Amino acid sequence: MQDKNNKYERNEEINRATDEQHAPSVRSQTDSTLVESVNMKQEIRTTNLETSREDTEQQNCPNPLPPAVNWHFWPWCNYGCKFCFATFEDLPSSKKMSKEEALTIPKMLADAGVKKLTFVGGEPTLCPYLGELLEEAKRVGLTTCIVSNGTGLTESFLDEWGHHVDWVGLSIDASNDELHMKIGRGAKRDLIRSKSQHLKVSIEVWNRCVARGIKMKLNTVVCKQNKDDDMMALVNTLRPDRWKVFQVLPVKGQNDANIEDMTITDEEYQSWVERHRRQNHLGIKIICEENDVMRGSYAMMDALGRFYSNTSGGHSYGPSVFEVGVGEAWAQNDFIKERFVAREGEYDWSNTRRLPMAVEAVLEGCQ
Repeated sequence: MQDKNNKYERNEEINRATDEQHAPSVRSQTDSTLVESVNMKQEIRTTNLETSREDTEQQNCPNPLPPAVNWHFWPWCNYGCKFCFATFEDLPSSKKMSKEEALTIPKMLADAGVKKLTFVGGEPTLCPYLGELLEEAKRVGLTTCIVSNGTGLTESFLDEWGHHVDWVGLSIDASNDELHMKIGRGAKRDLIRSKSQHLKVSIEVWNRCVARGIKMKLNTVVCKQNKDDDMMALVNTLRPDRWKVFQVLPVKGQNDANIEDMTITDEEYQSWVERHRRQNHLGIKIICEENDVMRGSYAMMDALGRFYSNTSGGHSYGPSVFEVGVGEAWAQNDFIKERFVAREGEYDWSNTRRLPMAVEAVLEGCQ
């Protein structure tokens, strides 16, 4: 009996020793769990406070950055459009941001709340690293758009970089290239020979883009030379996702040389718009932008990383984002949100990549 009691006591001692040996580990795990829980709650609380602070700052900001920015990062162009409002002749030719600086812009804008970045020129496809900029923009979650005359949207470019392009905006102003020649919408090498091949090139590019599932926006500038033209047959063939129709816009310091011979009255512009609306039997989305709506309604950045505005009639530049940051640079811009809304600047620009289709363009009657 005594042996059994001794054995029982030894077992108890072993159990107590084992418990004491493991107790610190258990306590440590428990303490660690509690600390992690507290830290997690603190992180959540901090995140909520930061989000709340950002929301409050956004609400209190009298001029918040809109979700869509046009970046005129490449001011040079191979076309000779007489009404061009983005010649950037006031930009020192010796100054431009480096490729390395340019590649930081998409993330800077995304961090500031931008959702869509449009690459504009000049002619953006002349930039040798446009593809890398598109890739970086997609990496940081931006919807991408290129506004182009089409000459650089080759098969090889689209094969390599097309999967980073959500939208392409092609500029077509007339139903024939005779009119394009008169307004300078053509390659400079063709214009000096008094001709343009812009429509032919544009239709080929349109087909390439649509076949790759890229959404298409058609841009048309209405001026004195094309105000009596009828584009509806061509547009019905192309079937753009959006058709933006601009009243030719005078911008001081950009198109002074030719604009006087190209401007039209508000009534002439509205007449062109209504005539085409009556023929729009396919329900193509038409966005009309007369002069008053165009001024101050775009968030625009130049090739030096400066936000600028055309509200006053010319280009007014602020400081570079590299000098003061995106928030401070934008705070000095006189953007007019009501006009941005009026021209439907924010829309469903998502692209789920449509099934490839081809546009059977009939050039007869469009020459």
